[in-house]
Amino acid sequence: MKTKQLNHRYYFIIVLLSIGLFSCNENNNAPSWILTNGKILTVDNDFTIVEAMAIKDNCILGTGTTEEMLSLANTSTKVTDLKGQTVIPGLIDNHMHFVRASKHWYRMVRWDKITSRQEALEMVQKRAKKLPKDEWVIVMGGFIFDQFKDNSTLFTINELDSILPNQPLFIQEGYSRAFVNTAALKAAGLLNNKNPKHLESLKKNNGMILGRTQAMKILSNAIPEPSIKVWDESLTMAMDSLLRMGLTAVYDVGGNTVNLSFYESIKRFAANDALKIRFFYSLNEQNSASGSVEEIINELQNNRPNFKDLQNAQFGYGETVYRPMRARPFKVTDEDQEHFRNIVTTAIKNDWQIHEHSLQEEKVKTMLDNLEKVAESYPEMKDLRFTIAHTNGMSEESIQRAINLNMVFAVHSSSRLMSKKRYESGAKPPPIKKINKMGGIWGLGSDGTTVASPNPFHTIDWVISGRNIAGNKYMTQLVSREDALRAHTATNAYLLFREKDLGSLETGKRADFIVLNKDYMTIPNEEIKNLHSVLSVIDGKIVYASK
Repeated sequence: MKTKQLNHRYYFIIVLLSIGLFSCNENNNAPSWILTNGKILTVDNDFTIVEAMAIKDNCILGTGTTEEMLSLANTSTKVTDLKGQTVIPGLIDNHMHFVRASKHWYRMVRWDKITSRQEALEMVQKRAKKLPKDEWVIVMGGFIFDQFKDNSTLFTINELDSILPNQPLFIQEGYSRAFVNTAALKAAGLLNNKNPKHLESLKKNNGMILGRTQAMKILSNAIPEPSIKVWDESLTMAMDSLLRMGLTAVYDVGGNTVNLSFYESIKRFAANDALKIRFFYSLNEQNSASGSVEEIINELQNNRPNFKDLQNAQFGYGETVYRPMRARPFKVTDEDQEHFRNIVTTAIKNDWQIHEHSLQEEKVKTMLDNLEKVAESYPEMKDLRFTIAHTNGMSEESIQRAINLNMVFAVHSSSRLMSKKRYESGAKPPPIKKINKMGGIWGLGSDGTTVASPNPFHTIDWVISGRNIAGNKYMTQLVSREDALRAHTATNAYLLFREKDLGSLETGKRADFIVLNKDYMTIPNEEIKNLHSVLSVIDGKIVYASK
């Protein structure tokens, strides 16, 4: 950490102001807003900490001392005294299944940091009371039973009936299993004689449904589609929730069950200039007519990546680039590897970034084999910031090979939900410390919401402390607070090709920042997960303020 007074920057600002070179100075040279007497973590290259920041419309005009910034003001400048509060750049999530979650946000309950089973179930009851009497209540992952200190046994159908007897309840634990009450079985038609096998299985498992089964599909399909009005309201709730968490930008990568309709609400909001957050998203098999290698290549050729817009833009392909490359067990034919290379080549020729799901070292090695072959003929691939998403279990050799290809590492907190049993059975979290030490460019994301919390401070807590969601320290691949914050801001802006505009609080960049409820740099480690925004600002405009 480096703290300094920026007198030299102050005089540099004055010179620039006098000759009118600031893009954010269209009408006059005075700032429209100055924040004073704070602790502003700029996350510039030196991790400079200053006490004041001047904003002109949507841009940062300068940073420095309170005296320096106030000297730029005129009578129309708004001044906010931070009274010592900490300000950081708006946080960016480099890998989230946002549109999938936004559909159900209004009926969803999140247990991302709840440690009491009783409290968790009371939250279900409270949500149910705010919904129409026949509306489903959903817990869309983000929890493990280990986190419930009072009782970590599996839910039973009798227990769920007792807390919600009349409204359908669907509790999904990752992709492995789900738990339902009788009202959900009734709504899905599983209490009649048309599905005796499923009903028998449910009775045997006390209301538990195993993942990726026909019964799970029947239950999931039974959850009714919200109306357009409700879906839009749900999207608004989702954005407000993320803003309170401190997120000002997300990169959406599609995901299971997603289709084109999930992006319609986003389009409606974008058309009306109503998107509260910056929304970036990938071209993927859910929002395009891609599946076969020919279809994927066609989509890459007939669409164009957008590296310009800052509010709503698509520029990468993934997270599943080619489905056979996700085989478990990992066996990929020579023909499919050739198909993968052809897809990558087409992406390069059309300027698409590749964002590839990678959870197996064996898969990573095979992917790198093929990318190295392509790079021999198309060295421009190294300019497209191809991204390895997840990175679980990567070896030092693979990390170095990826670095040699100028690849970026998108590290995700889904491993925060690993139980002690999973760790002890050999599950491997991302090698963050190794990537950091080796000089890899890495950013943080959540992989939220089904397999992880969307809250960036839960992710930051995890990489700083090594604690899982239950508060148990299993991971040893730890980094500093400075590195963790940079990975959720400046590095992610680079991953999104927006580093000139976003990711740090520097002169000329967009005024995206959040004011925190406590000081990020000094609070005890165990309190980091409870940090949140009390004021979120995008383009110099307040988009969220705590009540």
